[in-house]
Amino acid sequence: IPRPRNAFILFRCDFVQQKKIPGHVESDHRNLSRIAGKIWRGMKKEQQKPWIDLALKEKERHAAMYPGYKY
Repeated sequence: IPRPRNAFILFRCDFVQQKKIPGHVESDHRNLSRIAGKIWRGMKKEQQKPWIDLALKEKERHAAMYPGYKY
C-alpha cells in the first residue's frame, strides 16, 4: 500500500510536470528535487497552501481506502 503524498511531493510532481526547468538545462531528478526544495523552502505559507490542501485531501482519501493503515 503506497503512502499518501505530502505537500512537497505534490509540489515537486507539479514542478517537474510543468517543466519549470527544461530537460536540456537539467535532466537529473536528484538535482530537480534539490531545486524544487529550495523553491519550496522559499515560498510563503500562503503559496504552499494549495499543495498542503491537496495533501490533506489525499490523506483523507487514503484513510478512507485503507482504514487502520499505519506506516
